[in-house]
Amino acid sequence: MTCRDTPPPWTAAASFGPYAGALRDLVLLLKQGRRDELVAPLAGLLEKAFQSASWPLPAAIVGVPMHWWRRWRRGFNQAELLARELAVRLGIPVWAPLRRRTGATQVGQARSGRLRLSARGFAVTRPVKGSVVLVDDVLTTGATAAACTRALRSAGATEVRVLTLARTPAPGSFA
Repeated sequence: MTCRDTPPPWTAAASFGPYAGALRDLVLLLKQGRRDELVAPLAGLLEKAFQSASWPLPAAIVGVPMHWWRRWRRGFNQAELLARELAVRLGIPVWAPLRRRTGATQVGQARSGRLRLSARGFAVTRPVKGSVVLVDDVLTTGATAAACTRALRSAGATEVRVLTLARTPAPGSFA
């Protein structure tokens, strides 16, 4: 299934680069190495991707939520930290209108498993007005971004743009 068969629910998506090489290493250091001092420089890369996309300023930035158990184990939510830092850089608010319902991980899951997990994975905690930029570290299949976008739209968002540090290359392509 491709975007041509089923278009994503978001308005647009942009990433700083492919999930490979040094960028992949930095994302993994942030997440698995718990190196939260990387948030500021990585948010700088997000800001560059935002500027390159030439999007209008949104009403707010929203980080992809992490299940409370996983957040407690890691000590932080990297998407939330990146969203906060990007919001400061852009001079707009950061909102947290979403809650993750399930703690199941998508790492190593096939596309069908990711879609199944994400479809039921998010709840809305408050109304949303205007356009938002949804921030995450990596866009893989788009399942998480799609589920968050649907939840944000159901809460009142007029547009959702997805901004990530990295994007996994399509199968058969080269990074």
